Amino acid sequence: MRQQYPLMIDLSGRSCLVVGGGEVAERKVLSLMQAGADVTVLSPELSPGLHALWQEQRKFRWIAEEFRQQQVAGYTLVIAATNRAEVNLAVYRAVKLTDGWINIVDRPDLCNFIVPSVIQRGKLMVAVSTSGASPSLAKKLKTELERLIGPEYEEYLDFLAETRQQVLAQVDDAKVRKRIFQQLLDDAYLFASGEERKNMAASLIGEWSREGGQGGKHENVESRNPPQHAGVNTDRMGH
Repeated sequence: MRQQYPLMIDLSGRSCLVVGGGEVAERKVLSLMQAGADVTVLSPELSPGLHALWQEQRKFRWIAEEFRQQQVAGYTLVIAATNRAEVNLAVYRAVKLTDGWINIVDRPDLCNFIVPSVIQRGKLMVAVSTSGASPSLAKKLKTELERLIGPEYEEYLDFLAETRQQVLAQVDDAKVRKRIFQQLLDDAYLFASGEERKNMAASLIGEWSREGGQGGKHENVESRNPPQHAGVNTDRMGH
């Protein structure tokens, strides 16, 4: 199989087409909408979930027709998710003529992009892909990673982003900044409460600043015993 290039793409406001209206298509539509895409669904019928979403919110465009070749024009990417192999193949051939981006569900050999299994915790996204070789393995690995990467990572990453800006504004020495960033990765910060975490960071930055980059007692932050979150094996997280 061809070597693939991992890529994160901004689909905000981009026109995307999903051909099909079943449960698989529903999952594709929801993930595209979550990414901010302008979604069109082409299918004579919709799953109950998609139909309810369309009736209640009208957040996607629905074309209640059978697929025709000319309907793929003008889209950033196209996903074929019908239960009819001949329709999916027709979509592939039509998009191929436009040199566009096409994903055919369950046919990785016909895709020029694939969608990985994703674990998301706020700004943190971890993608798992087997390059289409075994979606089942990708799902299994995703489940295992979800146990390791708990919901606490969402607030923790927000804290890291905010603190990074503070360090960049207050600390001139690049080497000192790097050391601070490394110390902020200690699990003591991950499992601290929000206010406590901020106080710890302020103390860390202040001490580095006062001691001219020597680091003082914060050179090695002692990790506390983190709370045992459901499903989180802390032994596998570096403890």
